[in-house]
Amino acid sequence: MIRETSEKNGIDDNLAVEIARCESGLRQYSDDGTVVRGRVNTKDVGVFQINEDYHLRQSQEQGYDIYTTRGNIEYAISLIKKSGSKPWSASKPCWGQVAMK
Repeated sequence: MIRETSEKNGIDDNLAVEIARCESGLRQYSDDGTVVRGRVNTKDVGVFQINEDYHLRQSQEQGYDIYTTRGNIEYAISLIKKSGSKPWSASKPCWGQVAMK
């Protein structure tokens, strides 16, 4: 889903996958079925660890549900399209080897 959404939006799919891998291990849900939350900041949710304080209202206004796999990925790709990888700068040491096209 990450690759498909990235390609549809002209985003480097390898970069998007690496960011998600570093952020959540490519997981939206924990084994118990709850949304994956950040270990450092519990306001970070899902595949791309979208921060609720910074992005929940904006994501909802744009029609994305960051608590679902599709919504989390689609909102993240829209962020990458708008701001590049900047929203994930804290995890850049993990995914930084992949350059945007």
